[in-house]
Amino acid sequence: MPVEKVHVSAADTRRLTQRRKLFGLAFIAVPVTLFVVFAIGEGIGLEPGWWGHLLQLAVAVLLAVEAWVRPRIGGPALILVGTLLAVWVLVADGEFPGMLAVLAIVSVPLIVAGVFFTLAGTPITQATGHR
Repeated sequence: MPVEKVHVSAADTRRLTQRRKLFGLAFIAVPVTLFVVFAIGEGIGLEPGWWGHLLQLAVAVLLAVEAWVRPRIGGPALILVGTLLAVWVLVADGEFPGMLAVLAIVSVPLIVAGVFFTLAGTPITQATGHR
């Protein structure tokens, strides 16, 4: 049975692209919120590591903006950063529950957001076997 392509309207394409971008932002909000809370908490407590969380926050926000504007570039960048962070967390010496928490709260949402943004940047086509 030959596969024939079905026309997808421009409005449907824009709607699906926007939806994918919004899902990506929702996933980025998880680590960004965590970075803000840690930066404020450690800044108030005058702990020396607060600037590190500000740096992480800046990188996550810049990647989110890049992914929103250019999803084909920002999406894979988010996947790369999330994967590198996951590898670093797994290689670094630390407690096992702590590693799982960082993976679940920071790395995985960045990777999933990158997937959503990458999908938002890909052309939308539909194929069906129906005539």
